[in-house]
Formats: sequence, C-alpha cells, structure tokens
Amino acid sequence: KRTTWSPLLETRCSTHEIRRLAFSASNYEHDERLLLRHFLLSSAGLLYVSVNNTDPYFLLRRKVIIRLVKAAFFLRSSTSTSHQSPSHRREKRRPIAIFLDIIGDESNKEKDQSEQQEQQPLLLDPKAPLRPLLSDNSHENHLSRYTLPPTSIGEDDYRPTLKKGQRVVAFGDVHGDISALRSFLITAELLDPESSNDEPMWAGGDAICVQTGDVLDRGDDELACFRLLATLARQAKKAGGALLLLYGNHESLNAAGLFQYANPGGNTEFDKTIGARIDYNYGSNRWRLQFAGNEPSRWASFEPGGLLAENMLGNMLVACVVGRTVFVHAGLTSSHLRDGNSVDEETGKKKYGGISQLNEEAREWILKAHHGDNNNWGEYNTVEEVIATAQNRARVASKTMPDCLGGGIGASSPVWMRDYSQPNDKEPKNPKANAMIAEALKESGPDVQRMVMGHTPQRNINAALQGKAWRIDVGASKGVLGGTPEVLEIIHMGGENDEDIVNILTVDGERISGKERSVPDDIIMDFFDMKR
Repeated sequence: KRTTWSPLLETRCSTHEIRRLAFSASNYEHDERLLLRHFLLSSAGLLYVSVNNTDPYFLLRRKVIIRLVKAAFFLRSSTSTSHQSPSHRREKRRPIAIFLDIIGDESNKEKDQSEQQEQQPLLLDPKAPLRPLLSDNSHENHLSRYTLPPTSIGEDDYRPTLKKGQRVVAFGDVHGDISALRSFLITAELLDPESSNDEPMWAGGDAICVQTGDVLDRGDDELACFRLLATLARQAKKAGGALLLLYGNHESLNAAGLFQYANPGGNTEFDKTIGARIDYNYGSNRWRLQFAGNEPSRWASFEPGGLLAENMLGNMLVACVVGRTVFVHAGLTSSHLRDGNSVDEETGKKKYGGISQLNEEAREWILKAHHGDNNNWGEYNTVEEVIATAQNRARVASKTMPDCLGGGIGASSPVWMRDYSQPNDKEPKNPKANAMIAEALKESGPDVQRMVMGHTPQRNINAALQGKAWRIDVGASKGVLGGTPEVLEIIHMGGENDEDIVNILTVDGERISGKERSVPDDIIMDFFDMKR
C-alpha cells in the first residue's frame, strides 16, 4: 500500500485519485482499510506541515488536505464496527474533527453545507470543463490575461457614427509573430514604444483599431500576441477607443481541431503556458488523453466551449462596420449580408441580420461545447476508443460550425474567399468582383464606401476595384513572407468636404496618401499558390 499510494505524499497529489482510492477501498478487508485510513491521515498531516500561507497554491492544497481527511473518514464509517464499543467509535471520531477544525473546515461547516452543490470539486469531476482549473480554482486567474471587453452584437460591430476627425486604423495577419505585432501597433500609434509586451500601454486615445484576423498559426508566439492585444483592448475601452479582433480562417481551423499550419514552437508555447498549468492544478495529465495526442493544450484552448471561448473568442467578430468602412478577414458578398438589422414590430426587440447575424452565429457556436462531456480521467478501454472519441470531437465541431466561419481553400465564406484579393498586388481576376463588392457594400450600410480585408499577402497595402477593396495583409510574419509591416489609417470625415482621408502608415514614420496605392497592372507576382 505504501508503494502504491506514495504519490499522495507529493504536493501535486491528484484529488480525483484520492476519491477513487476511498471508494475502491470499501471492498478491502478490515485491516487493509484501517491501514489505508491511517496512511491517508499521515499523508494529510505531512502535506499540512509543508504548506504555508505564502504558497501560491495554498488554497488548492488546503482542499487536497481536507479531501484526504474526508476520504479517511469515509473509510472509518465504512469499516465494520460490530466489534467496537460505542465509546471507542466516539474516540476515533475526535482526531478527525480536531484536524478539520485546525485547517478551518469546521468553522465554515454551515457555509460549506449551503454551498455544497456549487462547491462540488471540479478537480474530481471527470466530465467537467477544464476552464476553472485556470481561473476559479487557482491562485492566479491566468485566463483573465486573454479577456477582451464584452462586445454587444448590433452595437460594437456596427458603428457608422463617429466623431469628425476620429482615427480608424487596421492591420492584417499576425500569424504568431510578436515582433511584427509590436511593429504594427507602434506604427499605428497605439502602443507606447517604451512599454513592454507583458505590460503594454495604450497610446491611441479614442482611436478605433481593427485587427482583421489570423493571429494564430505559422509563428511561435500566438498566445503572447493574444495577451498583448487583449490587454490593449481593455485599456482602449477605458480611454474611449476600441481594439476589435476579427476571426480569420486560422482561428476557425484551430477551433475545429485542425492544426496543420501550427509551428512546433507555437505548440510548445501552448503546452508550457496552458497545458503545464492544467497538469499542475489538476494533479494529473490524464485529461490530455481525450485529445488523442493532437495538441491537447491548443485544442482545449480554442475548441467551442473551451478554455478561451467565454472570455476571448466569444467577444471576437466575423465582420464589423466602423464609420464608412466594413472590415472582414477575407471578404463579404451580398448573400452573406441580406436581411440587415431591424426591429420586431410585435416585441420591439432588435432582430439581427447581415453583419450582426454573422457575429451572433459565430458567438453562439463558439460558446457551446458541442462534443458533450469531457473525459478528464482518461478512462478508455482501448487505443481505438481514444482515437474515435477525438475524431468525433473534431467531427462535431466542424459539422456544427456556422457557414460564416466554415469552408476551406477556395470556399466563398467571409474567412476564406479571395475574390477581391487574388492575385496579389493586381486587380482581382474574377470578372464579377466589382459588381459583387458594390452589392456587398450596399448591404453593409447606407454609407459604407470601402471594404478592408487581410487573408491574401500583398507586397504592401493597396486598393483595388476603384478603391472599394483595400488589401492590408502584407505577410509581415516571419512564418509567411517576413514583409514590412504597414497600417491602414482612415480619418473619419477629415477632408474639406467631409470625405474620409485614407493613409498608409509605414514603420519609417511616413504617412502615404491612399491615392498613391491603387494597384498597377504591370506587377506579375502572385503568392496565392503558397497554400496558406
């Protein structure tokens, strides 16, 4: 028994194993149960002596101590007592009560009883979400670092009215390159260049920034990029501005458990930042089995209902209108946007269509765990069962994914289409592109004049289709082209006749007029065949 249960003496002991130990021990002979009960109490005592208030995991380990003692008490109560006198049984009860009182359990007995349903230990529940292991049940709420300000559908994604002269800036695909992201933000005059990535400072005032998706894949610093963006987004809201994050096709791929574009370094970042914390707080790494070795830390983070669903992904958007511009990752057509926002005549409530409908569908999907319950104990009978469960997890996510996030290479969804951006640095080859974008702009809003998109790398930011299509993905990530970052700037009603002023901001501090960036016809480069 000492050899079998020696891991319980470590401070990282698994509480679900303690519970399983106690219940399985009910089938032991009396002497074995007695030996095991004494061992549990000894383990609790040793763990209690080793813990102090300065330990960052003090509260978690205190709960482990309490459950060790309660498991021992369960064994005492399940032990046959026919040969014991009543006084002997009462004496055996006293040390347990005293020990629980020492560590503060008895003082909160009434509160614990009233909140028993809510206080069911998620660490012991094989079907529970993993999210509380990085927030509610740990000393550090790690997930708070990724929290975006709540977005209100129909309001935050549709902002046609801005102050005259207000700045709107946008930049494209980041792909896990923290250096490129920092360059974008400084060029856009949003990030204090003296501040660090861990403690960034918003310098954009009431400016509104839209990042058009694809923060994920191809780089080694994906989570660091999201932490930086989320921190600035919270600061921007307090300053009267905004930083809005859009879904890209790579966010959709990760949410569906498809990681073929992920860098090994990026996977390591997820494992060290997310996976190791879950292992430690859970006391076991068996939660990983349900993902069948397919990057469990990454998958658990981005799947619907996953670790980052509620605080980050649920506040991201498919598209948004800011002033006279509609922003999206790849493009929009009128078929995506028909039946715009309206008010129900009977109830007076808003009915969302168009852009808001796309965002609502994406939010509803990403917040729900479509695969059902977890299997955090990793209890499987065969390897085939493990693989089948993971395959079903991915299949259900893809099957339920809304059209606005779905598709693949060549698809016409808002995160995949290339009708306005391919070939790069030239007018689109689709002969219907001009009519398509004109209809889409009309459906986007009464005064929407241009569409801004990323997705397809260009040599530099440029405009096509008579200035209606602005392509801002410059392939800045080292994992794509290693291009030079540029930022699109729009000054709302900044011209003499209240027209918008469009500029391109460069890392050299230049402010180039958008009129100089209409695509020429003599550039023959085409990066589309890179299969991004």
